[in-house]
Amino acid sequence: MKEGAKERILHTAAELFYQQGYQATGINQIIEEAGIAKASLYQHFSSKETLLTAYLQNTRVCNHEQRMKYLEQLAPGKERLIGLFKYRLQHMQENQFRGCAFIRIAYELPHLNEDAQLQINTHNQTIKALIASQLQAIKDPFPEASLTEWTDMLHNLYEGAGLQGYLMKSPKPVEDTINIVQKLLATL
Repeated sequence: MKEGAKERILHTAAELFYQQGYQATGINQIIEEAGIAKASLYQHFSSKETLLTAYLQNTRVCNHEQRMKYLEQLAPGKERLIGLFKYRLQHMQENQFRGCAFIRIAYELPHLNEDAQLQINTHNQTIKALIASQLQAIKDPFPEASLTEWTDMLHNLYEGAGLQGYLMKSPKPVEDTINIVQKLLATL
């Protein structure tokens, strides 16, 4: 099926924002590489910021779908929690350790518009909800205060391992974190 103008714009912007950064990517470059007219871009996206928000939303939804497709093959609970970290490692390696799209944008644009920030926050909440649901699959009922503590702790390990892996351009931080998480989960 032929990709429409909106999809071409979004696909091109996604590649450019991820490869060279949001600020280094100009509207004219997106128009040229997408092979569309300027009017077509503005028909679908009222501004570069609107395009950024669409990029983050599309990235969030696609990443979550791919993550869940991977995790649904695993048993609920400990296996899926470890799988979450293994999926992150696989994703990092597939992207040559170029970094998380959300972290890259948040770092590049510390004063994000509200809609773009909402996409980043929603991404984080989705990961935390996934972690919490898998903790509850291990131990039900999981005391609420303990569930919140464990969820936050595992989320911080997940994000920290990812960030260190990207900074070091190495799988080692995530591999080490997988070992730590396995040991932590063995205590439940």
